[in-house]
Amino acid sequence: MPLLRVDRLAVLYGATEVLRDLSFQVEPRQRLGIVGANGSGKSSLLKAISGEIIPTAGSLTLAPRARTAYLAQEIEASPHESVYEDALHSRPDIMGRRSRLTELETAMAKVSGAELTALVENYGDVQHEYERLDGYAYDNRVAEVLHGVGLTEADQALPPSALSGGQRRRLALARLLLQDADLLLLDEPTNHLDLEAIEWLEEFLRLSRAGMLIVSHDRRFLERTADDILELQGGSGEWYPGNYRQYLRLRRERRAVRQKEYDAQQDYIARTEEFIRRYKAGQRAREARGRQTKLDRLDRVAPPSDDQQIRIRLRASSTSDLIFQSDGLTLAYPSPSGKGSAWQLAMPAFTINAGERVAIVGPNGSGKTSLLKALLGELRPLKGRVKTGPRVTMRYYDQHLADLDPNKTVLTELQDAFGLPEETLRTFLGRLLFRGEDAFKVIRSLSGGEKSRVALAKLMLDDAGLLLLDEPTNHLDIPAQEMLEEALQDFEGTIVFVSHDRYFIDDIATRLWVVDWGRVTTHLGNYTDLERSRQRAGRLVVAAEPEPVPRRDRRREAGAAARPVAPAAGVEQRIGELEAEIRRLEEQLADHQTYDDPARVTQLAQAHEDASRRLRALYQEWEQAAGE
Repeated sequence: MPLLRVDRLAVLYGATEVLRDLSFQVEPRQRLGIVGANGSGKSSLLKAISGEIIPTAGSLTLAPRARTAYLAQEIEASPHESVYEDALHSRPDIMGRRSRLTELETAMAKVSGAELTALVENYGDVQHEYERLDGYAYDNRVAEVLHGVGLTEADQALPPSALSGGQRRRLALARLLLQDADLLLLDEPTNHLDLEAIEWLEEFLRLSRAGMLIVSHDRRFLERTADDILELQGGSGEWYPGNYRQYLRLRRERRAVRQKEYDAQQDYIARTEEFIRRYKAGQRAREARGRQTKLDRLDRVAPPSDDQQIRIRLRASSTSDLIFQSDGLTLAYPSPSGKGSAWQLAMPAFTINAGERVAIVGPNGSGKTSLLKALLGELRPLKGRVKTGPRVTMRYYDQHLADLDPNKTVLTELQDAFGLPEETLRTFLGRLLFRGEDAFKVIRSLSGGEKSRVALAKLMLDDAGLLLLDEPTNHLDIPAQEMLEEALQDFEGTIVFVSHDRYFIDDIATRLWVVDWGRVTTHLGNYTDLERSRQRAGRLVVAAEPEPVPRRDRRREAGAAARPVAPAAGVEQRIGELEAEIRRLEEQLADHQTYDDPARVTQLAQAHEDASRRLRALYQEWEQAAGE
């Protein structure tokens, strides 16, 4: 039986019918990627399935007892005391039974005889259900998921209301992944995640047994997680088997076939109409009338849908061959939490020549934007300096779009910046899908994607020879990302950019600066090249076998082994030992014979709780040791 069946669904957004007559189904464990331009109804579909909005027509049918979990784009803070507590309460079924076990343990310590026997029996029933829900491993799973989405021990101790917007989304993602639902509804799950967290999430979803509907503009993420693709366009949907890369190939093939069918039918119609005009009044008038009847009854083939795509062309002024040169930099930038002293970033000596495409990649909060602003001249280094070549004009794209005045209209924002006449600018804005009265919209009322298009308009109207871009694909749908990539590939100047979009990095970058908490390393090639080099390095480490130690050296080796190891390595060893201890405790708690001895059950449960608490503390100690 399908996990979800959607039959002839229609949904209104305001007065606009964004979906109509949409039908498809999702099988258990199937992962369906949903793509389409902004405004095509992707989020509305997920809201309808989650019950947040009511469809205007059609039906949505879930399999009996199937549970859904929904990750929305807009996230609100929760009332729990800490991030960790909020994540724990993702599973009220587990937490409820945990509280009941604690109550029973307290009660068993105070009674004896028949009353104790009854409590023990009740305890065994609750314990069995708690075990079935994998409650003993739940704390470790919470810690794993919170670390996976990038929330550190320090973050986990904060109240949810103190989190930034990006951290709040990470917490919402962690809560969703912990719910053990049958169907996950994921609306832009990679928003605000850095590359490490995105890759962790990909692996997590690949191992999940849940069915999924995934709305995403991250093409590499769709390629690695989706089994099939549903494309929404013009209110309807079209199904494509396979991942994102296969979808692109099939889409091209289908459109080519439809174009041929349409062209062939149009040719037939033109020839038939010409025959009717020529012979409708002559000896072959009867034949002409017959052909007219057939033409009137002909099922017309629709032309392939025309994507509404932005058109981008970037001009580059001439520059010197040398763009940037430095003997090395030390930068100070705010800590990711916004508290405490500033962190430092060391950049080795570097040179950027004209025409290069440098991508800056690394975790959120590691100083990537600060490095970009040092090149721009807005951040003064603690040590070193950046020499900018002569005749280098630059334009900066801010990921937060802070250079747009929220009180201006789209038109006046461009007029004030470039002084061009209104008619010229309105024609130009049409290329970016601002048509008619859209040019007079106030910027603060625009969506994220529309604001990004205004920022792109300012890039297009300038002719800088150097572009410094901070997350330029944020808020852009896939068609807009593709148009931006084409424009940057054709751009004759130099590009330095920060991005978490691996597709985008692969298409644009010729060199990487990898920022890793305090230091920067450089790599030739794009992100896929970096992944391959890391995989090769990993295989070499795994393949390396320790050489036999001569007898005369064994005493020396034993002495070395007895000396203190590096702090991080020592913590890792204790983490491994404690994880093994927790697994042994869980195996004993999973043995039904254990429940013949209530005191033994209480002892094991307490030991498991203590070990889990110590493991969480070790995770924090490991993070601190690794950062030293």
